[in-house]
Amino acid sequence: MRAKLLKQAGICVLIALALLISKNSNIGILEQGADTVLAQMSVNYTAEDIKEGAQRGVAAVASLPGKVNTAVSVMTGTSSYGDPIDEEFDGDEATIYAVGAGQVTAVGENEEIGKYIRITHGSDGESLYGNLKKTYVEVPSKVKKGQIIGIYEKSDTAEFYYSFREFN
Repeated sequence: MRAKLLKQAGICVLIALALLISKNSNIGILEQGADTVLAQMSVNYTAEDIKEGAQRGVAAVASLPGKVNTAVSVMTGTSSYGDPIDEEFDGDEATIYAVGAGQVTAVGENEEIGKYIRITHGSDGESLYGNLKKTYVEVPSKVKKGQIIGIYEKSDTAEFYYSFREFN
């Protein structure tokens, strides 16, 4: 996967370089071609499109560890849930991940745990994530293990809240 991303990034750099060279080549047909390509790109791709594409890329890469863990647990016959947060994070924010695949059953805010997300993991149990700065999921969306579901911001008044309740 990493090799594929690097290859795609390299191709994008080469295309951008080719457009730059063509645009400044003083060769009419190359300059006209570069102008046409750039005009087409500006019509079809806005800055928001590029930003959304980058966010989808980040979410896809972030979900890879969950997919690997799920495959391993299926092969070994064990049930394992992931970590909901990167414990060692730089800056003031941390990414929050779904510990397992499931369905979002509640997104809200209350006095005890602030902004929160509740996910039901089939008949296994339910996870609850609280004191979030941002939430990226809605009821009744389905999530995958390792999917980014929110952001926690470091705070002196409210620690990240997480609980998992097993169903009997």
